[in-house]
Amino acid sequence: MLTRLNSLLSALCLFLILVSCDKNKVEDKQLLRAETLISSSPDSSYQILQSISPDPLSKSEQMYYGLLLAEATDKKYLSLLACDSLLNEAVYYYDSGLNRAKALMYKGRLQSQMNMYTEAMENYFAALKELGEADKKELRIKGMLYEDLGNLYSNQVLTEKSTEAFRQAEDCFMRCDCKEGLASVANGIGWNYLLQGDIWLALEHMKRGLGFALEKNDSAIAAMIYHNLSCSYEDMDSILFYGKRSLAFSKRLASKAAIVVGYAFLNQEHLDSAEYYFRQALCDTLMETKALALYGLKDVMDVGGEPQQALKYSEAYSGVMDSIYFHKRSSETEQKAYEHEAEMKVYKDKMKMEKQRLSFIILSLFVIVFAVWYVQRAKRRKKIMQLEHERDVASLKADIAESQYHIASLRMEQEQAKEKISQKESEIRRLADEKAELCNIIFKKTPIYRKVEQLSRQEKTTKKQNLRILLEDEQKQLRLSIMNIYKDYIAYLRQTYPKYTEDDCIFLCLSLCGWDDFTIALCFGNVNKQIIVQRRHRMKQKSDIQ
Repeated sequence: MLTRLNSLLSALCLFLILVSCDKNKVEDKQLLRAETLISSSPDSSYQILQSISPDPLSKSEQMYYGLLLAEATDKKYLSLLACDSLLNEAVYYYDSGLNRAKALMYKGRLQSQMNMYTEAMENYFAALKELGEADKKELRIKGMLYEDLGNLYSNQVLTEKSTEAFRQAEDCFMRCDCKEGLASVANGIGWNYLLQGDIWLALEHMKRGLGFALEKNDSAIAAMIYHNLSCSYEDMDSILFYGKRSLAFSKRLASKAAIVVGYAFLNQEHLDSAEYYFRQALCDTLMETKALALYGLKDVMDVGGEPQQALKYSEAYSGVMDSIYFHKRSSETEQKAYEHEAEMKVYKDKMKMEKQRLSFIILSLFVIVFAVWYVQRAKRRKKIMQLEHERDVASLKADIAESQYHIASLRMEQEQAKEKISQKESEIRRLADEKAELCNIIFKKTPIYRKVEQLSRQEKTTKKQNLRILLEDEQKQLRLSIMNIYKDYIAYLRQTYPKYTEDDCIFLCLSLCGWDDFTIALCFGNVNKQIIVQRRHRMKQKSDIQ
């Protein structure tokens, strides 16, 4: 039964792996080419994606097409509203991971463009939960999300929270070595410091970001930073320098930069130059920029003493502002429509989830019925197997009892053998001691023994130079006598303790005579009994090792 359950679980895991892989499978060559070009050439990637019809693509490729189109559209600074339905499907399609985080991020950017800041923030934080801390691609998207949160907080004039989010983005970009991200984030932090009135820190961060942008040759970010730098200085030379640099780097920001340069020239009363840059800004498609340009031209005419032209530009400025007001009302209506469409989308998704839940309940009931049948069948098989098991257990118990009896017999024989060996060893030690006693009697009759006996009776004075010891010839005579008389005992010692040296054996033989450590030290030509103590300690270590 366990084998079948394992097989079913393995099949289920394999199915889930195949389904997971299928969600990320992309084979279309045009999609792959658009993905390759999206970082280096977003315009080319956008054109390729515009030429692709998503209908023939597989479901996974359609979802990935939507993500690529949103990314290319965002890089071209176009509205993401055209990608709304594709992003909704991608958010629903991807369960987790990097692609779901990207879908949520671009959905949040679209909502931020629609001034739906609360919804955008929810999507940003939901996307952050899908990303880890190790993969460089995930760190890059994580940095972009924190940067978006920083920009959102900055729009709401939450400068401190904005700077904190930019710092988190900076950490992510540093770990994935994304210089473009570092440039943009440094510019954002600098702008926050500028809003707080800290010009020195603002310039420091903006210039650091400019270094990253120039290193990566990112003209859009470089132009943005140059524009912000032109807004950070008060002296006209710096404003003109950075404003013109912004004009040279990007057409997208040219109109805004032209207005800054125009006012710089106007403050210096260079009216022709100011009029030239205001007219350049007048070509911008954004009505807000066009309104600023018309107002700048009105100021030029006022300073130049042309009231008729100033009135003309003032009327044009009023007309554009009215258009902005009506456009704003229209945008609010569009936003409301978008909110209702989003609510309808949520409702449809909810109904779809209810259908899926009902299908899941039906499937669960089917699985339960099948499980009950399978359990009943397994119980019958279990009863049969249990009877066979009981028979095998009885036979095994009989074998175990027989084995235990045999083991007990062997243990008894082993104990008897150990006892006999112990008796033999005791007898050998006793005989060795008796032989040693006999050797002592023989040794005491030798002249060298009497010499040692005389030395042992001398006074143990503290003046070592007054003490007598065995001379070298006498030591040799002592060693030769002991080796001859105690040769059997010495042979026993060397057999029992192979690591004992000749001096160790002679020491033990001298110890049998009952002499103290001081006398034995004199036999070895020393007057310090500490040497004998050290030898005894070393011999104990040698015997323990044995």
